[in-house]
Amino acid sequence: MPEQGLDAAAHSLRAWLNRQRFTDLSTAEVTTFFTDSVADWATGLGYQVRREVDLPTASRLGRTGRLDLQLQHRSGKGRLISVEVDRGTKLWSLEKLAQAAELGHLALWLRWSRAPVSVAIPPSVRLIRAQVSRYDTLTRAKLHSLQPDNCG
Repeated sequence: MPEQGLDAAAHSLRAWLNRQRFTDLSTAEVTTFFTDSVADWATGLGYQVRREVDLPTASRLGRTGRLDLQLQHRSGKGRLISVEVDRGTKLWSLEKLAQAAELGHLALWLRWSRAPVSVAIPPSVRLIRAQVSRYDTLTRAKLHSLQPDNCG
């Protein structure tokens, strides 16, 4: 990433995601798609990708918080990037990201839904919204699609 900082990371990831597309994926497959896509973006930029990383400062009801992804540049330089991938508005994800930002991480929240975000996003976290379409099949399965240029 030629630029540094939170806005540069969010801009770069949005640009990457705007080149992605999928059709007819289940909810679980969409989450996997986005998690893998973020990992591919990071790897291409020279980052090591760790999944399901404990964030010791985040706890809830006696449980340690886990970040979906944590990225560290292979050079050892720069700040860690913490990423949460969610379909809905999970306040716990936002709380974990805010705590990661307090530790000095760049915090990105990738939310895939057409529904508006109904919570205030702290200035230390950048929201990336993937406008995923959903439809029900005749068998009542819920399937999702993403067209290029639908991430903002």
